[in-house]
Amino acid sequence: VKSHQAMADAMINTAKALTKMNKAVDAPGITKMMAEFERENAKNELMQEVLGEAIDGALEQEGDEDEQEAIVGQVLDEIGIGFDNEVPDAPIGAPKKSSVEQEEKVPETADPAVTELEARLNNLKR
Repeated sequence: VKSHQAMADAMINTAKALTKMNKAVDAPGITKMMAEFERENAKNELMQEVLGEAIDGALEQEGDEDEQEAIVGQVLDEIGIGFDNEVPDAPIGAPKKSSVEQEEKVPETADPAVTELEARLNNLKR
């Protein structure tokens, strides 16, 4: 019986504490404040993006890319690296099989055990 009374007292005290907490915390006010913060944060992010693009546009001049390519080319020439016609054209399509791969002949003078192993290997390749 005493344990039931102690539990009831604890629940009453907890209910009183929660009631005081609900009165102290203004949930609608906090929700409104959070929504306003999100709007202001979105505005700040947009403004930061616009300013960043404006600064990039102001600092970028026409001919910068050509100048950069010229500097890179000069440096590569100085160290002896050139990319002009260095890379051959890659063939298009599947590679052709060589005549050795197409025939896959086994010499007749080979050991029968070797011949059998090569035949098994060829079967695995298919």
